[in-house]
Amino acid sequence: MQAIRFFRGHSAPGAVPLALMGLVCSLLQGANAQSVGVGFHLVDLPEGTSLVANPFQSDANLVSSLFEDVPDGFTVSKLIDGQWQGSTWSAQDSAWSLPSLSLTPGEGARVDSPAPYQWFTSGKPLIGQLENWIPAGGSARGSRLAVAGLLVSELGFVAPENTTLSTLDLQGNTVDLGVYIDETTGWLWSGGEEPTVGMGQGFIIQSAVAFQWSQSFEVEGLVNPISFVQEPADQTLDEGSELVLQAEATGLEGLLFQWQKDGVDIPGAHEPVFSLAEVSVADSGHYAVLVYAAGFSQLSAQAAVSVESKQVEPPTSPVVTSRLSEDGSMIEVIVSGTVGQIYTVQGSIDFINWANRKSGLVNETGSVTYSERIARGRARFYRAQVEE
Repeated sequence: MQAIRFFRGHSAPGAVPLALMGLVCSLLQGANAQSVGVGFHLVDLPEGTSLVANPFQSDANLVSSLFEDVPDGFTVSKLIDGQWQGSTWSAQDSAWSLPSLSLTPGEGARVDSPAPYQWFTSGKPLIGQLENWIPAGGSARGSRLAVAGLLVSELGFVAPENTTLSTLDLQGNTVDLGVYIDETTGWLWSGGEEPTVGMGQGFIIQSAVAFQWSQSFEVEGLVNPISFVQEPADQTLDEGSELVLQAEATGLEGLLFQWQKDGVDIPGAHEPVFSLAEVSVADSGHYAVLVYAAGFSQLSAQAAVSVESKQVEPPTSPVVTSRLSEDGSMIEVIVSGTVGQIYTVQGSIDFINWANRKSGLVNETGSVTYSERIARGRARFYRAQVEE
């Protein structure tokens, strides 16, 4: 076994190396067998609400495997589109309510525990240039480095102007940590001092724009072998069309893939190609793929996907209007269009089921009228179709 000296690369003056707690490390010889080893960390979570972040890479990073022997009602939630969406452990069912929920390294989550819980987190610390995608709006994040340190000066957190940071108290209430004003003013910390982010600790970021939190974790004499041959590309699509994103990476055998949208894992998206058969406007966002193996990982560039709403133009012919008869007893449906067209007028009470009310209406003058007696107390809708 060969000892490895760990150090973290950043530009902060006077920064010192930070040790990994509980780290067992070894360097396995062989072209495709290099490994930084494994690590573990114990995080004491109190009864009530906490914010955590996964500091290690561990298989599929499923919440069901990251949190074991939890008390009944234990809930892990991720902040998605401004809402906490979670998975709860049921002792009666011996199951999580959302088994597919995952937590990748650097991704934060809210934990609501009915009793104190000691979180034993373990896995492989990530090596190399680590990019943590921070979407616009609100998100929960933590350091992708498996270390603790001062958020800005030691963990390299650089944010756009007017970005705010917060945490949650035991009751789940938001507690402000600070705001980044601009390059001149810098950070205004609510507690007066730059906060320290513990290993496995998360916080909430509010930003008007998306940005990358870039960090570097290097092992002396060991270089991240994973690199991209092909990365996903930006796309602009019409609503209802197919989205296909592709990535190809090299450097290690047995590479694993995890696609993300706006920094959040997409459940089940573990192939080099990610596709959606019919996209909607809600599928717009930034997509990337995390490739990892043997303790190394590499996040691709973010592909901006824009889905444009399908514009459905109303038909120019025929045009259907309606009016009451002079005595108010009849509804008159006027169908206007091309002279010589023949129409069928259909009626419905729910916009789902349509029935023919009159066929063979010939447009001889530019419009034709169909009349029927009003059914009091009932709404009815009409449309016209051109007969072939």
